[in-house]
Amino acid sequence: MVDFENKEIKDHAVRLFPTAHIKSPKEAEIRATASLLAMIQAVSEFGRAIVRVADGPAGKLSCYTEVNFKVEGSEGSENIRPDGIIRAVRGKTDWKAIVEVKVGNAPLEQDQFDCYHKMAKDEGFDAVITISNQAALANGLPPLSVDRRRCRKVPVFQFSWERLMSIARMLSRKQEIQDLDQSWMLDEWIRYVADPDSKIIEPPDLGAHWKDILKAARVEILDEKSRMLEDVAKHWAGFLRKSALRLSAKLGVGVEPRVTRTEEKDPNTRIKNILDDALKNNRLSGALKIPHTAGDLSIVLDLKTRCAQFGVVIDPPIEGRQKTRVTWLTRQLKGLSEAPNDMAVVIKWAGKRMFSRATMRDLRTDESPLMRDTDGNLISKDIFPGEFRLEWTPALETRRSSTKVLEGISNNLERFYQQVVQKLDRYVPPTPKLSAEVIHLPSSEMSEEERTQTPVTEHGDKQNAPATSTKQGEASESENTIGPNPK
Repeated sequence: MVDFENKEIKDHAVRLFPTAHIKSPKEAEIRATASLLAMIQAVSEFGRAIVRVADGPAGKLSCYTEVNFKVEGSEGSENIRPDGIIRAVRGKTDWKAIVEVKVGNAPLEQDQFDCYHKMAKDEGFDAVITISNQAALANGLPPLSVDRRRCRKVPVFQFSWERLMSIARMLSRKQEIQDLDQSWMLDEWIRYVADPDSKIIEPPDLGAHWKDILKAARVEILDEKSRMLEDVAKHWAGFLRKSALRLSAKLGVGVEPRVTRTEEKDPNTRIKNILDDALKNNRLSGALKIPHTAGDLSIVLDLKTRCAQFGVVIDPPIEGRQKTRVTWLTRQLKGLSEAPNDMAVVIKWAGKRMFSRATMRDLRTDESPLMRDTDGNLISKDIFPGEFRLEWTPALETRRSSTKVLEGISNNLERFYQQVVQKLDRYVPPTPKLSAEVIHLPSSEMSEEERTQTPVTEHGDKQNAPATSTKQGEASESENTIGPNPK
């Protein structure tokens, strides 16, 4: 009897989007475009999620591929054929967007984009959507020069394939696709895009100058390679965004790279800040904001020592004795049974240039090192923790391609999150308590008019007119007194 659970038979299950016989990048692009637009139209939750990001309405969706447009130019008329069109209709609202798609390592082309953007304005389109393996800038735009004046009329939205996959995986993970057939279709599309044979997704890298930058960092001449380093910084910013998208898909929550408001408005400032930090500290750095965690997850790639460090900063309790506050941390550390033994636990003491440092291996048997500074001196009891930090610096293979380097960083990032960050709690102050003195309320038998006209003191005495309590200072002092942290 045939065993349909056998792996060899399962591998031959019918696929909605087969990857066989894709011979050229052009063919891969055509198939990728057709499959994506088909999913947008067929799987309503997926389509609406994408249209919503592009500020479109939640209406009936329809999609078209390679529609010809005759456009008048300075040299006469010419035919322009964008990769696709998405249309959403709701009531009297008819929203339309042009879609430009690139796959693999093919970048978006400036001239082609400018042509489509101008045509979109002239033909009454509401948006332009670009899709490639390039991460969007911090403001959501593609990594191109975008005419801001034209953008006011026709906004532009960049989707990386990682972002599209993240949206699809989150919908699948949360089981938000109501129709079972549509759910199966979306899972098949995820499988198709993730398959290397589809030639759609290109693994992230750090650009063509990565090895040159490593050599320059080793001999401390990075400032002479600033142009090359700027290119690496752009790839690093893209890697952080893609890392956030992958975590979003796996966690089912929105994860974002930590950026300032200025960096969000001006992506060039973001790249400049990464570049300045690299020139000053010989490192590429960044952090991910993950909802409901004890702190942001930081990532630092040291260019000189060729190692990556992962960390999380936790705010300490603001009440209680010194030992009580440190115990709040060590109690959580006991629950990190899978945490790496070489992970460092660091306490920065408030108002002082003093640190305590110990590894998880040491703290599993003795917590006293956290009460001493790095020279072994006992910390005075009137000094309190200002910051808790957990740091892990695993070995990193850097002699291979930058793709392998980033793959190792991604794996260690998820390991650090799973074994450490997701098990930590942020400090929550105790609930403020009212004074133990009973406050008598007006009798329920009194009329509403009597209650409003007859003020009552905190001791229940009636007054003929409003007056300021003579014990205002005492009451204020009592109400602002908070007991010791129960933790």
